[in-house]
Amino acid sequence: MQVSSNEMEGALLLHLAGQINGNNATSLEQNLKTHVDQTHYRIALDFAEVDYISSAGLRVVLWLAKQVQTHAGALALYGLRRNILDIFEMCGFTDILTIVESQEDALEKIRSTPA
Repeated sequence: MQVSSNEMEGALLLHLAGQINGNNATSLEQNLKTHVDQTHYRIALDFAEVDYISSAGLRVVLWLAKQVQTHAGALALYGLRRNILDIFEMCGFTDILTIVESQEDALEKIRSTPA
């Protein structure tokens, strides 16, 4: 699992690559916690290069969503491959998370969410 970040239009863009599983979910959560602790509450997660996510990874995504919501921020996920999107749909996450096609769509959703 690799994570890279940059800021754009008032949002933190996090590019995830590899597998999100029980072996690395804790380190991913710590990475995300660092960003939240630095008051990044408008976050877009790029899943374009994520080819697997386990229940531990899903838990981390839910944890981040709760943290962002607690601070009146916004979270959008984009670039999900079909197999990853299927998992999110099966778990009902598509009903509670903002999932869009592109980075531009994610930034638009984040901008349109009141602070």
